[in-house]
Amino acid sequence: MRMSKRLAKKGWQFLAGWIALSLIWPAAPLEAAAKNIRVALFVDTGQGYRGTVPAVTLTSDSGFAVTLTGKKDAIAIPKMDEQAIRFRVDEYQVVVAETDDLGEAERIAQRLSQRKADAQILQEERGGSDRYQVVSGSYSDYQSAAAQAKTLAQAAGGTPVVKGPFRLEAGRYASLKEARDWEAAFELSGVPAHTVWVGEKAKTSYAVWIGDEVSKERLSSLKAKAESLFPGFSYREPAVDTYLLLDQEVLTGGGTKTIPFYAFSPQAKVTVAAQKGKPPLIGVEEREQRRYRGKMELSSYKGHLTLVNELPLEEYLYGVVGSEMASGWPLEALKAQAVLARTRALGQGNKYGVANVSDTVMEQAYYGYDREAADIRKAVDATAGEVITYGGKLVEALFYSNAGGMTADGTEVWGNPVPYLRPVDSPDVAPLVDANLWYEVALADGTIGYVRSDLVTLTGESNALGLPLAVVNTDQLNFRSGPSTAYHKVLQTLPVGAQVTIIGQEPEENAYAWTRGPYTPQEITAMINESQKRNKAEQFRHDISSLRVTARGPSGRVLAMEADGIPLTVSSPDAIRSIFAQGGSVLRSTKFEVEEMGSYTVLGANGRKVTYPRSAGLYAIGSSLVPEAPNGYAEAFLIYSGAGAWRTATKEQAFLLRGNGFGHGLGVSQFGAKAMAEDGYDYRQILQHYYYGVEIGR
Repeated sequence: MRMSKRLAKKGWQFLAGWIALSLIWPAAPLEAAAKNIRVALFVDTGQGYRGTVPAVTLTSDSGFAVTLTGKKDAIAIPKMDEQAIRFRVDEYQVVVAETDDLGEAERIAQRLSQRKADAQILQEERGGSDRYQVVSGSYSDYQSAAAQAKTLAQAAGGTPVVKGPFRLEAGRYASLKEARDWEAAFELSGVPAHTVWVGEKAKTSYAVWIGDEVSKERLSSLKAKAESLFPGFSYREPAVDTYLLLDQEVLTGGGTKTIPFYAFSPQAKVTVAAQKGKPPLIGVEEREQRRYRGKMELSSYKGHLTLVNELPLEEYLYGVVGSEMASGWPLEALKAQAVLARTRALGQGNKYGVANVSDTVMEQAYYGYDREAADIRKAVDATAGEVITYGGKLVEALFYSNAGGMTADGTEVWGNPVPYLRPVDSPDVAPLVDANLWYEVALADGTIGYVRSDLVTLTGESNALGLPLAVVNTDQLNFRSGPSTAYHKVLQTLPVGAQVTIIGQEPEENAYAWTRGPYTPQEITAMINESQKRNKAEQFRHDISSLRVTARGPSGRVLAMEADGIPLTVSSPDAIRSIFAQGGSVLRSTKFEVEEMGSYTVLGANGRKVTYPRSAGLYAIGSSLVPEAPNGYAEAFLIYSGAGAWRTATKEQAFLLRGNGFGHGLGVSQFGAKAMAEDGYDYRQILQHYYYGVEIGR
């Protein structure tokens, strides 16, 4: 159901009567819009957010323009025409194995991957033949690398060792070939060596560095060994941070194709741009092969490889709006999203130390160039520079998928009111209307579950209770505990022709309506105890038999709950979603009801009522006058409540959560914005419906 313009106008008049209350955080001052924005694709903040990898693979159809910046120098590296290059920080690694057999190296690398450990195969030439080194990880300190070496010993089938970043320079050369020849000579004599590109005082050359020592103290013995083998060099510690170690990594999957693999100083940063293109794009293999505008900056931050995409703010918004909304949505909805995204980006400051935002929903999704489209760019360009302010300051620009019919009040999410965020009606129902239909059905043995409606065919017949019958029209049909494939488990599979009795129907899980469960008392107790542990609260020592909502906010969202009469502890009302996390995913919203499937009241003779659950089970008197368990051995059974309504109940207690909405509920509902745009509202009217008393301007 969509909101009429008359209803919307009444909503705005109602909001005018609210009293402005203080924010729970200081509003961001409105500053001049930044020309560029820095987006962390991989970063470790050291304060709750971490997404890192040991190495990054960059791709470009046109080659790369690379600049290496150290404490003193910023030097352009000679043109790189390769279509793919890899980078890591020059620090500690674990050498898992060395072998002349590429097949063996690949098998070891595969075993590491099966143990969720990073694995790289480096290739080098020794005496005219190839040698392969299987290495794992990248570590800023020896202790971390040594601990990983012990962990990987079993997978390696040997004794992994740690190699470090301490080396000696054995000479500089004008050509890459000359440096490679000396590298091979040292390696053949048993001395680890690397060809290194060095930039110093605006000059570039190639060098050979020897050793992979784990400490400076071990360099003296390395020097003695090298001098005995090759006395003609003056071995010294390198004093430059603008360098790249030149390695080759073997690409697994058959063949001997390699990719350039560069290690750079932890004291330097590497800036990479595509040489050309309309627009020039750089791909990031480890980021789902996404492609990005702008340039990439690699550095070591807080001891980890960090990758930052720097690009013009408005071009960043092309990727954000295309990631947060879909091309083809009404232009006014896309414009509203563009203003929200710009406001949110500018309000973050230097949040990550080396970047303003991440590419995740910690701020807002940003999946790069391939999420752009002509209508999305048009929406961003049409609103260029526009932001949302309240009292002259940037608002906390919040948005989410679906409000479930009404947005949240600040008290329902953080426990504190926010003056420009008030509950308003939101026309979010489109996903419900468009959802596939599922049937709740009973099998011949009484088992109750769900099947998608198009996978069964109605026979036109009914059972003795008047419930319609159907047969399965596909083989190996998944018979599930609820109406979705993502969150509800498969109870069994049904063969083609199997007969089912249709109890009722429900829409497939969607952004507007969803269910979780049913959960057993053991499952719900485990979830709640894990949450209580996180919040340093008392845990339950018995299986929970009752779960109740004890307080709701203005929009109907859950504010507080109790289990067996004991209040549940959470850091904020919205954190209730994390209590019932399933497979790493929290509840879609706090706008939900708890259905205790094992709780019901039976009305007997003389008005006598019996409430379940209780220690004695429920029995029915059949035609034989012998008490029988309802629905035989099946766990669930049906209760008829009159007027054709059936309720599924369980013999033992079970908990089913039925909810509406997808997201925290504060600010703009994206599906609501879409519906309002379809009803003729422009982006300013949409934003000012969801945000009370704000201004929109450049």
